[in-house]
Amino acid sequence: MNLSEAVDDLEVPGSVVVACSGGADSLALLALACDHGFDVCAVYVDHGLRAGTGHDAETVKRAAARFGARSRVEHVDVPAGPNLESRARDARYDALERVRAELGAEAILVAHTRDDQAETVLLQMLRGAAAAGLSGMAARRGFVRRPLLDSRRRDTHELCARLGLTPMHDPMNDDLHHRRVWLRREVIPRLEGGTDRDLVEVLARQAELLRDDDELLDALASRHEPHDAVSLAALPRALARRVIRQWLGAPAPPSVAVERVLAVARGDARAAELPGGDRIERVRGRLVRVDAAAPDTAPVVLALPGRARFADVEIEAWIEHGPPVAWPDGRERAVCDADRVPTSVVVRAAEPGERFRPLGRGGSKLLHDALAEAGVAASRRASAPVLVGAEPVWVVGYRIDHRVRVTTGTRRFLWLSAEPATT
Repeated sequence: MNLSEAVDDLEVPGSVVVACSGGADSLALLALACDHGFDVCAVYVDHGLRAGTGHDAETVKRAAARFGARSRVEHVDVPAGPNLESRARDARYDALERVRAELGAEAILVAHTRDDQAETVLLQMLRGAAAAGLSGMAARRGFVRRPLLDSRRRDTHELCARLGLTPMHDPMNDDLHHRRVWLRREVIPRLEGGTDRDLVEVLARQAELLRDDDELLDALASRHEPHDAVSLAALPRALARRVIRQWLGAPAPPSVAVERVLAVARGDARAAELPGGDRIERVRGRLVRVDAAAPDTAPVVLALPGRARFADVEIEAWIEHGPPVAWPDGRERAVCDADRVPTSVVVRAAEPGERFRPLGRGGSKLLHDALAEAGVAASRRASAPVLVGAEPVWVVGYRIDHRVRVTTGTRRFLWLSAEPATT
């Protein structure tokens, strides 16, 4: 595919942000986008990692003016930590998205070529990535478009030469300590010399084939419920892994964490730790994700009627003078006889050995057993709210106490509601 055809295939309206570093690939993309008739804003992202970026930004500004585009410079701070390339990339895309949102542009165009795709596949291979990583960069993801992904780097250099553009040279592209540079300068040429093949084309085609497989697995995985441990464990292993990855979301969990979650689903382990501290637990046949952040479990007083927050749950109480049209199930919403409940209750965690008389069950039950039956993960039972007067009134997520039940003599109906706190 030639460069003009690559931009012609873009299915976006007229307003775009073009990521432009001043290199040959991004200058070529800028020229093509303007020639295509897009309303273009060229954005140079300054990571603050080297000197001389002011000259590069000025090159982008002059090129944008020549082709009739707007331009701007975005300064970003790259956070400290390992993998400088990855952290700089994340900061760059965040900046591009901020500009896109501010301008109301329909897409962000980036100038990755087929050569970049081959390097990405090799990098992912070195990291031990699965099919999702080895399928390389997508031509389209969210607002990001990569129209040059079927074009070669030599084509962009040729276009710049024809247009009389002088691309900037980033000295970081000479530093073999960066893995991508090392692959580009040493590994790929050696492999091509040993195999007498165009390795870029081989790797790019391989990525396309794997992307088809990857998209099929994604589609199949989206049809399955990740919380049903029995069903998840019964799936083919490759599909079960994909269901777990989709459920856990970004950043993509390492394969060892996915395998630990599968072990919990099979019943081979009680819990699995995730990067960042969250846990996956199996509760009554369902997988539950437990947030690493410990909520505040200090007891709070709830006036009836009124509102209070306990841990990460918002509790609300109000009184109505007629019976419900439809009775709630007593788990997240419940109805009591308002005259059988004190004017205020304490919302707190269940105490060891504490019991209550669950409505409709006969006899008494340990509050901790009730929470387990309700499907509350063991590590979350210490922060599960219970409303208590002289005796327990409501075990949230389970049911109310028999002693505060509605009867034929009830005249005031106390509604209780529990929802996840929004802030």
